[in-house]
Amino acid sequence: MPPPLTLRAALARGAIVTAANWPVVLVDFVAESVYKFTLGVPVVGGAFMVAVLLGVDIRTLLGDGLLPAAEQILVPLTNAPAALAAFLAALSVVGVGGAVLMFVVKAGTLAVLVAGEGRAGELERSPLSLDAVRGARAYGLASLWAAIRRFQGRAAVLALGLGLAYVALGGLYLTAVVDGFRWVAESKWAPVWPLLVFVATSGAAVAMTAVNLFFDLARVVMVTDDCGVRSALDRVRAFLLADARQVLGVFGAMGAIVLLATAAAFTATAGLTLVAWVPLVGLLFVPLQLAFWVLRGLLFQYMSLTTLSAYQSQYRRFTAPGPAPIRLRVHEA
Repeated sequence: MPPPLTLRAALARGAIVTAANWPVVLVDFVAESVYKFTLGVPVVGGAFMVAVLLGVDIRTLLGDGLLPAAEQILVPLTNAPAALAAFLAALSVVGVGGAVLMFVVKAGTLAVLVAGEGRAGELERSPLSLDAVRGARAYGLASLWAAIRRFQGRAAVLALGLGLAYVALGGLYLTAVVDGFRWVAESKWAPVWPLLVFVATSGAAVAMTAVNLFFDLARVVMVTDDCGVRSALDRVRAFLLADARQVLGVFGAMGAIVLLATAAAFTATAGLTLVAWVPLVGLLFVPLQLAFWVLRGLLFQYMSLTTLSAYQSQYRRFTAPGPAPIRLRVHEA
């Protein structure tokens, strides 16, 4: 087995391979944006349902965004079980179906990156040049469509498994919080309630992060080895046991970069909000906000794909056969 890449080399290789196949960034961005848009359709429909049933102003419900609107919709609909069931059914169908389709597309784009990484050669050991970047290009509409069709079933199974993991974690979190509240209410330990909520929330966040990491690695292994879901899960466990330091290094470095980018995005959003109050210049607020939303989405998709490509580079070296052992023959005199 060849030695693993250093953290810097793995991230640089992933960034170059992703840049060489830049159309996959656009494809992932469009797929995720369409999913978020379709997920908002039942929320808007639920808002109109609440407005009709209870006479609530629709602008009040949707004024703070989709997530706060969904929370405000659920409370009034608890008094109308049929309407609540219809809203949850629509949200579940759109959420599950949209997530499956999105991850099917993402399996195709990941397959393009895997093919590009295999063609790239030793990018990290040679000076960066345009020819080297071109050598890592594997994108094509025909190859992307073929990869989507090839991995669609297995990607759907992985997406459904991720959804079930989210449901299980959510159920455990709600159980811990609700049962903890009842226990605190019936005892003299009321002051520890905030600490209990903090521990439960922190544990749920860590568990969800670990599930997402395992899911990403399973996608990488499944596409790289062209294997089944169960086999991919077994190989991910072996990969983590052998090369956990490299995987966690890539995860931690890209996580820090994403946090910095998120902070910068919040700062830029606040600046755009101030621009909206400037006379005449405020007319450009909507186009600037739209352009910034697209740029931010593309940047985060690029970082996500760079991370996956870095994982794949390390995994390819983990599974590569090592040099054949040297056997010495002793001849009798």
